Amino acid sequence: MRASGRSAASEAMTDLPQAVVTDIDGVVVETEDYHRQAYNALAAELGIALHYSGEDYAARLHQVGGAKLNEVMDLLGTAADARAAEKVRLYARKTELFKELIVADLEQGALQTRPGVRELFEEIVAAGTVLAAASTCEKSAAVAILRHGLGEGLFGALAAVCAGADSPKMKPAPDIYLLAAERCGVPPGRCVAIEDSVHGMNAALAAGMKCLVTPSEYTLGGDFAGAHRVVDTLEGVTLADLAAL
Repeated sequence: MRASGRSAASEAMTDLPQAVVTDIDGVVVETEDYHRQAYNALAAELGIALHYSGEDYAARLHQVGGAKLNEVMDLLGTAADARAAEKVRLYARKTELFKELIVADLEQGALQTRPGVRELFEEIVAAGTVLAAASTCEKSAAVAILRHGLGEGLFGALAAVCAGADSPKMKPAPDIYLLAAERCGVPPGRCVAIEDSVHGMNAALAAGMKCLVTPSEYTLGGDFAGAHRVVDTLEGVTLADLAAL
C-alpha cells in the first residue's frame, strides 16, 4: 500500500536522486500478456499444439524466453544439434510478433501507459534529473514500447535505454542496472529504480540502488519485502517521494 509521509518527502527535495532508472515491461505499460499472445501466435504459425492461458504464462514468468522456446522446439521435434540456431530464429520471430501486437494497440489507444507514469517521468525530466530505462526484454522491443508508449518527446529525453543483449546477464543479476548507471554517469547509490517484479527488484538492490516497486498484473502477490516502498501504481508518486526513499 502507498506509504504516508509527505512532509518527509518534501524535506527530501534537497537531496533528489541523480537518476531514475525504470524497468519497461509491467512498469511503463502492462506488456506481459502481449508476450503470452506472441508465444501463442508463434505456435499457431508453426502449427503446433501450444496455447498458454493466463495461468499457464503466469506460472512460467520466472523463466527467461529460452526456456519457453525449448517447449516450442520440443513440440517441433527440433534436433539437438539444430537447437541453438533455431532458438535464435524463433526468438526473433516471437519478438516481431510481440512488437506488432503491442505497437498496434498503443497506436490505436487500446493500450496506454500505466497510471502516473507519464506525469512522474515528465516531472523527473523537468527537474533535470536523469531518466533512463533498464530491461531484459529485447532491445528493439524495448525501444518500440518506449517510443510508442511515451511519445517522441519523453522517449528522446531518456539518457539511456539498456536492454536485451546490452548485458549478457539477465535480472536478477545487477548488470543491466549497473550498465544504465554507467551510461548515465551516475553512481548506482544515487539512482532510484522503478520495478514491478521480484527479479527486477533484486537486480536493482544488488546494484546498490533504492527501489520503488509497482506490481503489474502478473506480479501481484510477489514478495517485495526488500523494496524501499511498494505502491499500487505510480499515480500521485512524485520526485519528492523518490527522494524520500
